[in-house]
Amino acid sequence: MINNSGTDIAESVIIVKIAQAVSLFDTVRLTKKKKAVKLTDNGKLKTVEIFIDINYNIIIPQVVSKIQRAVASALEKELDIVMDSIDVTVEGVNIDKLENR
Repeated sequence: MINNSGTDIAESVIIVKIAQAVSLFDTVRLTKKKKAVKLTDNGKLKTVEIFIDINYNIIIPQVVSKIQRAVASALEKELDIVMDSIDVTVEGVNIDKLENR
């Protein structure tokens, strides 16, 4: 649960919103290797860790920055949650696209 100004929001609701924001990018997907989203709320700081797989030949810093902004925007607009930190870790690289060349 994430406490937002006295209101508890279920972790599953937040994860769904994050997954929806990440799915807007066709060059990435949430990793299937382990838990793809980890939320932490220690009372003072609210953080999220997102683990993704990315397509080969994509500029990682640009895409990660866009994902961070999309997630922050979705959580703030839809759930009125402001995260202190949104960390994105690239777990793997999809090279499937190379086979289609």
